[in-house]
Amino acid sequence: MKKIVALSAFFMLFLSVQSVKAWDGWTHKLIAHIAEPYLTDKAKEETVKYLGSPIYDHATWMDKVASWNKKRIRGWEQTSVWHMASVDRVGKKKYALSDKRTKKGSGALHDQLVKSIDVLKNRHNHTDSAVMINLKCLIHMVQDMHCPVHLYYTEDEDCFGMVVDGKKVSTRNQMRIYYEGKKTTLHKVWDGMSIRLLYPDYGRDYEKFRVELDKVSAKKRAKMCEGTTADWLVQNAKDCRYIYNEIDRGDHIDYDYILRNKKLSKQQCLRASYRLAHVLNECFK
Repeated sequence: MKKIVALSAFFMLFLSVQSVKAWDGWTHKLIAHIAEPYLTDKAKEETVKYLGSPIYDHATWMDKVASWNKKRIRGWEQTSVWHMASVDRVGKKKYALSDKRTKKGSGALHDQLVKSIDVLKNRHNHTDSAVMINLKCLIHMVQDMHCPVHLYYTEDEDCFGMVVDGKKVSTRNQMRIYYEGKKTTLHKVWDGMSIRLLYPDYGRDYEKFRVELDKVSAKKRAKMCEGTTADWLVQNAKDCRYIYNEIDRGDHIDYDYILRNKKLSKQQCLRASYRLAHVLNECFK
């Protein structure tokens, strides 16, 4: 009998409620749209076999799970710690994976990603439902690990929670700032606005964005996909650290900020796309 992993043992009880309204998730779907053409024929066949449709239809699934939890649909709490990764500073500019934040109840993205990859590579030892759940999680986690604000830097005091004047202070990736005079958070700016606002005439047309962004040579795409998922996460931590240093709570930013960070926005979006395709191709050889 095929073994059922714990990740799916109780999840299947709730699959009938997937109509719950999801968060926007536009950037997640864009990344998956860019990744899709780079899947091998075998990977496309296998992903559709387990998902029932292309990967971009399932890119926001883990965010839907978060909304189910808020509606007190029990059994989904553990997924809430799989959206963020935690890193320690090693030396002046280098970083390493950390479990410090994980011990506090969050930042477990990479640990679960490794487990999900193992399930997909050894899918014949698991039920189809287990493979499907892990596949949906993997699609989302590979993307989240490339978002600049899905990282906890443990050298920041507020990474573990901090109280100032009797009030709990949010982590730096969730800190309150202002964009064009309107209250928002650093997280919201980087979770989607940073890409969409670069090309305001495109609206939310995935194909226009895909054509505009996907201009990287095969050699550079292959270079991006070298190394392990841990290597990628450490690289992201190094490249994205500066955005946490240049803005403080209550700061005001405008469109110039989006333009100044155009390179990072495009880089992280494309890294996520090509690496997602690479991971799936390796899993479904």
